[in-house]
Amino acid sequence: MKRILLLLILYGTSTSYAQLTGQNDRKYHEAVGLYNQGRYEQAMERLRPLTSSRSDEAIVPYAHYYYALAAHKLNKYQESNLMLRQLLSRYGTWERKDEAYYLLGANSLSLGQLNEGLDYLKVIGDANLGKDVQGLKQFHLAQVKDLPRLKVLQKEFPSDRVVAEALVSLIQKVSTDKADLELSDRLTNRFNIDQAQSTQPADRSSVKSEPKASNKWEKGYFNVSVLLPFRLEEFHTAKRTRSNQYAYDFYEGMQLARQQLKNEGVLINLYAYDISNEEDRMLNLLNNALFRQSDLIMGPLYPKTYALTAQFSAENNVLMVNPLATDGTLLEGSPYAYLAHPSISYQMQQAAQLARSLTPRLAAAIYYGSTPKDSAMANAYEREVLSKGGKVLQKVMIGSQPEAINTKMSFFQNEKPTHLLLASTDARAGAAFMSVLDGRELDNVPVIATASSFDFQRSRPHSYGNRLHLIETDYVDISKESIRRFQKQYFEATNTLPSVYSYQGYDQLLFFGRMVAKYKDKLPDGLGIRRYDEDYLLSGFDFTKARENQITPILKYNDARWVPIR
Repeated sequence: MKRILLLLILYGTSTSYAQLTGQNDRKYHEAVGLYNQGRYEQAMERLRPLTSSRSDEAIVPYAHYYYALAAHKLNKYQESNLMLRQLLSRYGTWERKDEAYYLLGANSLSLGQLNEGLDYLKVIGDANLGKDVQGLKQFHLAQVKDLPRLKVLQKEFPSDRVVAEALVSLIQKVSTDKADLELSDRLTNRFNIDQAQSTQPADRSSVKSEPKASNKWEKGYFNVSVLLPFRLEEFHTAKRTRSNQYAYDFYEGMQLARQQLKNEGVLINLYAYDISNEEDRMLNLLNNALFRQSDLIMGPLYPKTYALTAQFSAENNVLMVNPLATDGTLLEGSPYAYLAHPSISYQMQQAAQLARSLTPRLAAAIYYGSTPKDSAMANAYEREVLSKGGKVLQKVMIGSQPEAINTKMSFFQNEKPTHLLLASTDARAGAAFMSVLDGRELDNVPVIATASSFDFQRSRPHSYGNRLHLIETDYVDISKESIRRFQKQYFEATNTLPSVYSYQGYDQLLFFGRMVAKYKDKLPDGLGIRRYDEDYLLSGFDFTKARENQITPILKYNDARWVPIR
């Protein structure tokens, strides 16, 4: 199975972290380091295996280019050109192909192949390379002392100003022939050439030979580090269910998003690291050279390792996203920390706002389950209602059995609530709660409940009609064509159906991958421009007012389906 293959790859890399393309990436970065040290032969040796690959990894065309660049430094111009032609043949749509044409031109001019060199330089479309191209041509054409050859070259490239300048300069130096002087005058007038300037030799040091990627945002791809509790030391392929299966499902979704981004022209390198709550492991990772080149960090989930990562994020201006948390206090650790979900506080704000819109008077009865998240939601909702001048008539923990709920629920003889809140992660609680209400004079009172309190396969909450609203940040609308298409793709890749975590992994990498590619070092500003609720499997993303995803978390039943309240 493909899923087992993925896990074996993860397990085989390291007990402390796993990286899917890490071996090649390490070789590449080591080779670039050797190149930067002037150790060009060693760099070529390190890059050679990568250039024999036809992989779609983003680093492979760059490996070709650096190999050619190292060969150029060693005056191996023919070898450099062979590698560049291979690069353009295999990766004809490479986003930095103008760099390759520039180096082809430089090699050809160095070999004295002037026509070929000028032909390569002529196809360059990047205006940012204009001065480099001009300097390169000036340097090499200034070395030509053969006047007839330069005159022939000017005829073949009649619109090239640099060729004309070189010819005028050489005529002024070596010829007194009337025809030559007349040609010089014609070219001078046509191109408005300053003859004093045209006789100045070009400075070889101004000629460009390095890639223009001067910072991490110009390298042509993006490194995304995924810090999740894969717990590889506990992994057994025969075990069908795991407490951390969500981590693998989330990552599988990311893999499909990575392919979609590639189709859109955004190249992502995914590096998966096995991180739970061990500080030592996280500290080792923070000193890992590859990790420190992250452009985006997804995770970690646990407090100790999250705090260390947040500090790294703040110090290095690297955006980090907690993919699952709903605790708004996590944003305090770094100005670059984001939550992919709305916080509990925001969810309860929206629930109270909905309650206020349903009835002018705000009088709540709050019921919650036994988990810490249930009680956190109940407490947050109580604070929200009171802050709006409302009342809380009852607040009590309940279970999932109708009899027990009936015993704990007040009869509200003095004052009836205007709405009820149910915060529970027990899928049996919702149906039991609604059955108790049907036996009271509360069957028409609006109910706002967490979607997790209902088993959608058995209780069918839509049967309660308009009186029920659901709090759900990750609603999977199976009527959407994009959902059905994703389910098919996911099954083909893994032989299993996606879980909600699979959808989350897909949406989050797709969204943040698009954003980091578009806004780069201005990513925080770009995230705040507008909400994005189209073209995603779940509800979308809204960071316009906060660093938590404040997409609408409340659903209503309308036209035979659950839809977000706008």
